[in-house]
Amino acid sequence: MSSYVLSLFMAVLACVIGGTLGGMILARPQTMLEMAGLADEETSKSPLFAEGRAFGGMLIASHGVAALYLGYQPRLGAAMALALAVAWLGAAAGRALSAALDGEAGRFNTGSMVFNALIGVTLSLPFFNVVPYVARGVGLA
Repeated sequence: MSSYVLSLFMAVLACVIGGTLGGMILARPQTMLEMAGLADEETSKSPLFAEGRAFGGMLIASHGVAALYLGYQPRLGAAMALALAVAWLGAAAGRALSAALDGEAGRFNTGSMVFNALIGVTLSLPFFNVVPYVARGVGLA
């Protein structure tokens, strides 16, 4: 198996993981929000669940379309996966900044930071295999 095919496979797997996470948030927002420490007894449930489900739907849609294009149009899919990778890496950087500024990383935040970074790196892998094609562009002449 070539490194390009392996990178595509790993990126599709990362998309499946991201979409599954979105599905879990969509189906059971209270459980997932409690796990993140966002749901408590004093917070109104309806707006909180709506935001959780909106985030879950966004994860399912974006990762599903990226996985689809990784399979059927790998160059375009690689660019889409890179955009998702930047989002995941941004989430990891935000968690790292929060840990540094707030002074307490916590077990959930540290684990999530590592998870976000690994998904981000995995999603970026196919792009580095098609960079020569993207940089050169499509010859029209």
